[in-house]
Amino acid sequence: MSAPQDGSTMIEGRVVHKVSNALKITFSNGPGDPLAVGVQGAGNGLGAKTAILFGFKNGGTGKHRITYADGSIVWVESRDSAPTVLSRGDGTAIGTIQRADTSTAVGSTAGTLFHFVPDPEESKTPELFRLVVLDRMGVETGRLDVIRRVGGWARMVSDLYDDTFWWDRAGQPLPIPILGTRLWLKHPLDQVERDVLLGVCVDITLGLRPYIKAMK
Repeated sequence: MSAPQDGSTMIEGRVVHKVSNALKITFSNGPGDPLAVGVQGAGNGLGAKTAILFGFKNGGTGKHRITYADGSIVWVESRDSAPTVLSRGDGTAIGTIQRADTSTAVGSTAGTLFHFVPDPEESKTPELFRLVVLDRMGVETGRLDVIRRVGGWARMVSDLYDDTFWWDRAGQPLPIPILGTRLWLKHPLDQVERDVLLGVCVDITLGLRPYIKAMK
């Protein structure tokens, strides 16, 4: 992916395990403090949280939480064979994501926001999945790389990132299924667009939901 141009947006998300064995993705849009942090299953019940703690649930369906630097919250409810549901901390609906061989994000009030389709030349490599982000009219507006292995990071790969980077203080050591995401949009994002796109990244990395056929 080329470097961001003036007026564009790039957000990178990197995944590790918390001490509780829950997956955590940290989003950054430049140097300094993180933009937001997503945590696997933060809204789950006690039984599901216990399954995460003891290593029985390494990502997957559940109610994941995104917390922004200003304290605001977005919930991402990843579900099997059903659309993903996005909402704010106060319960206000943001929208849903309908997944199939391609996927579509629909706002609760604004209608279709984005389509996610495979890169026409190379949608899957051993290192990453490549998705094209289309606007509501079907025009390409960005890219989303889903990082599967260290080689998928195009820049500044840390020695800490291996195919299996884990904590071992709770349950059994667990591999990280997906190492992270790299999102690039041609334009600055408004609040709804930002919440939806970070929700997509959480749905993929923590919820392990496939967004294109190559990911199934």
